[in-house]
Parts: sequence; structure tokens; C-alpha cells
Amino acid sequence: MVVKIAARQSDLARLQAYEVGRALEQADPSVKIEYSFRSSLGDQRADDPLWKMPEKGVFTEDFVEDIRSGKVDLVVHSWKDLPIQDRDGTSVVATLPRADARDVLLVRRDRWQRRKPHDPFRVLTSSPRRLYNLEPFLQWALPWKGVPSAIEFTPVRGNIATRVSKLVEPSLKESADALVVAKAALDRLLTSAKYGEVFPESQAKLREALLDLEFVVLPLSANPSAAAQGALAIEVRNDRQDLIALCQKIDSTKDRICVEEERRELARHGGGCHQKIGVSILNRPFGKVRFIRGLTDAGVTLDAMELETSTELRWPQAASADLIYLGETAKPSVRREALAGGKLSEIKVSDERSRRGYFVARADAWPEGRGLEKKSDEGAYVWTAGLATWRKLASLGVWVHGSAEGLGESEESRIETLTGYPIEWLRLTHESAARGVALSEEPARAVGTYRLVAEEFSGESLKKARYFYWRSGSHFRAALASCPAIQDGYHGTGPGHTYHAVRAQLIEARLQAGLSLEEASADTANRLAIFLNGSDFFRKVTRHGTRHE
Repeated sequence: MVVKIAARQSDLARLQAYEVGRALEQADPSVKIEYSFRSSLGDQRADDPLWKMPEKGVFTEDFVEDIRSGKVDLVVHSWKDLPIQDRDGTSVVATLPRADARDVLLVRRDRWQRRKPHDPFRVLTSSPRRLYNLEPFLQWALPWKGVPSAIEFTPVRGNIATRVSKLVEPSLKESADALVVAKAALDRLLTSAKYGEVFPESQAKLREALLDLEFVVLPLSANPSAAAQGALAIEVRNDRQDLIALCQKIDSTKDRICVEEERRELARHGGGCHQKIGVSILNRPFGKVRFIRGLTDAGVTLDAMELETSTELRWPQAASADLIYLGETAKPSVRREALAGGKLSEIKVSDERSRRGYFVARADAWPEGRGLEKKSDEGAYVWTAGLATWRKLASLGVWVHGSAEGLGESEESRIETLTGYPIEWLRLTHESAARGVALSEEPARAVGTYRLVAEEFSGESLKKARYFYWRSGSHFRAALASCPAIQDGYHGTGPGHTYHAVRAQLIEARLQAGLSLEEASADTANRLAIFLNGSDFFRKVTRHGTRHE
């Protein structure tokens, strides 16, 4: 069976076509792939901002007639380029496993190092979504010297190589400090040599440019992606049942479901690349995480980060806020003691090809007086457990490269394509914390940088509460020791290490009360649940259920 695949003629579009072609050949060795590449209307009008173009599907519409006429068998698109409306006679029937949906901020190191406190920070991007979402985020996320700079955005068009060139090449520099691009595009281009001899030169050129750039992987909670960003759409004619059956062999159902849901959400607000709306949906073992942020054409502000789980929360509804303990109003009296010892920079990685990375569980874990501008920290990367830790580190002068966004230590950083070498992560935490799970495949080395010395709780807030949200296992351990009755309440944590620590301690408390292991596990499952954060916990325990206590 010969299958002719069409796509745009840019390096990225050809790479995406080759990715699909290879997957089809692996799924059915009898398939022979042919390729057809040409430009689209969006390529031909490269100087016009996309949001100003009246046509829909400026990168995809030119290929529809080729499918309908049988000139080609299927077309591979970046799914985010497809119009929201369905097209007559053709359908998207499959997608490969989705690449990283996040955006990346690339910053010129030379300009950053020469910055004066009140210099404007000029960013290249043409996306209304990025303009709207990034301005408030960048005000606190970068380690500004003094007062944060005014953020200025400049339109930019062209393929990825062209846009990076406009940032770094002497003959093309547009007096800009930074550029925002889709991480999936960078990842594909930086691994392009595996698809043949056509791409190594362009890959090497991009890799060389990155040597002069610092990067920040932009969090989805602050800057959700364009709907379906990072996903490939495989479009065929509706009556080609043979092609539909073939493509379904390589379809990633879970990714397609998320992508289609993102597109439906965008369609609710009108659709189109002129929208100032980002929407991203992640499938995780603990549930589906949904991010949406932006401003609709009608002036409605969107800002939500929600968790949907397969199991219904069956807790009784909290009748009063007094029954809810979030930790802020009655923190345990915990004293932080810095640990003496060698510098983190003196901890050697086990593989000379690796670089050091710090996964910072809480801002308290960052040793005082350390910033990445110091020589001892050159080559290190910083990843935070959540955005609150990111904000604190940035205020201390630390360049943060990204965050797990409260989704747990097992949330992958996926930055090794950008760095060009493996990262060996050190998990910075308090002395007694259990060994964490790394952002890579191997367990992270847990490094205790401080000691928590728990003192007495006042106990009053704990005794009144029935619903508890915990941000650390040590906090729960100290609270349980001070007020054992809290084990009979309802407990929430974020995903990751804290959940496992609290679960283990609740089961142990139930075992000590005389329950069997099976009974203790079942009781804990009814009393412990995962939430995205304290706000998510508060909202759900005050609205779920029909019974009041």
C-alpha cells in the first residue's frame, strides 16, 4: 500500500510529516510512504500578523482540495493551525502522542547581563494570547535587579529558525531581549537529525544559537498553550476507510481526547488565533488537569486551574469556614535551622556528561545567599515544586527555569532537548524528608539543606477543624502528634510526595488504633484526596455533598 503524505514545506512541517510516516511504516511494514511538500497561504504572507488575516486555516486550507481530489492520501498539520469548524468531506482521524504543549521564553544572556533597572524588556511574539498572559507573569518570574522592567512586545513572523535569528544574529538583531516560541517546535527541530541528512545543519545552527540564550519553560497555569499546541493532526477523506483504519493504529486516544476538548473550549469563545485565550488539558494518573486563562472578545476574564478525577468526592459538605484548616491561620510553630556543610556546587554529578539540576521543594530549601549569577552555579538548572517557590526564588535573584506547578515531583521537566545533555537532579528539601522522585527516569538525590524543629501547636484551630489541607508531610506529622483526633477528619494534599507521606501516616495511625491493614487502607482512601492547591480544596469541600455537619 502506497500512502502519499502532504505537508507544508518548512523544516518543522516536514519533520512532522516524517514522524507520522515513520509511525505508519512501523505499524504496518507493507506500507510505503511518499511525501509532497508545498507552501500555504500563511507561508506566502509571512509579513502579516496571523491574527489580522481574515481567512481561517491559513496554514491548512490549501491542502483540503488535494485530499478531496485524491492527489494526496493524507495531510499532517499542527493541530493548533486547523480551524475550529469541521470541514466538508474530510476529518482528522488520528494524532500521535502529544509533544510538550508549553511555550519557552528564550532570553539573550548578553542583554540580560547588561540590563539597568529601568530598561524595558522587549519580547518578540505576535500571539495575542501570549501578550495577555505573559505580561503579569514576567513581572515576578524573572530575577529582576530592583524594580521589574516594563514589558514591551514586538510582532515577529517566520519559521522557528528565522525568529531565533532575529534575536541572536548580528545582521538581523531587532533590539530585542527575548523571544517566545512553542517548546514542541524547538524539541522537534533539535532532534531532527534522526530523520535523515537534510536537517543536521539547521539543527546544529539552532543548537549553537541556544548557547547564547537562557531559557524559561513557561508554566501552563500562568500561560496555557494555544488549543491543541504540540499535537499533530492527520486529516484524510471521509470515505477512505482503508486510511482511517491504518491511521487508527497510530492514534493516541488519550491525547486526541484532550486536544478535542481544548478545541471545544476555544470554540465556546469564538475560536481563532486572534483570541487572547490559552487552554491546556493534561491527563495524569490522579486525574485530568485543565488550565484556561485569557480574555474573551466579550471582555470576560478567564482564569481557572481545575482537577477532574474519575471518583466523586463523597465527603460531607463543610458548613462553615471554621471547620477548614488550610495551614495559614494556624501554622505549627516550626523553626527552620540551616544545616552547615559543603556548598551544593561541590556535590559532583555521577556522569561527566550530566549537568546539575536543583528541584526545590520549598523556598526554605534554597540555601541563603545563593543566586545563579554566581560562578559556582554556572551550568546548574533550577526547577521548583510550585509557583509560590518560584516567586520567592526569583525575588532572591535566582533564575528559575520552570516548575512542576504543584503537580508532584514526578512531573517531568522535559528540558534535556533544550540543554543538549542529561540533567542529574538534586531534590533540595529538609533533612528528614524521604527520598523524592526525580524529574527524570532515575530517583533524585535528596539533599537536606535545613532542619525543621517543630514546637508546640496552639491546638485550637486543629481541634475545631474537620477538613485539613496539608502542604508537607512534616506539617501533618507534627499536627497529628499534637492533636491525634485529626485522623478522624478529612484530608487533602497536592499530588506527589506530600500525598504519599500523609497517606502512610494515616494508615499507620489506623493500624495503631487496631484496624487491619485492609481496613486502615480503605478508611484512609475515604478520608484522603488529591487537590490542585488549597483554593481547590476549599472550593470543593464547601460545595460537594448534600449533608452538613
